Amino acid sequence: MPGLSVFFPAYNDGGTIASLVITAVKTAESLTPDFEVIVVNDGSTDHTAKIVDELVRIYPDRVRAVHHPQNRGYGGVLRTGFAT
Repeated sequence: MPGLSVFFPAYNDGGTIASLVITAVKTAESLTPDFEVIVVNDGSTDHTAKIVDELVRIYPDRVRAVHHPQNRGYGGVLRTGFAT
């Protein structure tokens, strides 16, 4: 397991999720070489899932995605994030 795990909930955040994740990757890199950034996509109906999957492709050893097929709400995202 990585020394530092950061996770973000995402629901219809296609306009902002890329910059958030890239900033998190750059910040974590400045702290430790042993980290991961996890995005929990909570059943988004916009292009959030595609953007998150592209971030995983760009940063394969740093970014992970979890996709809920249906919206589970903030509590559901938190449960998934802490369990991942």
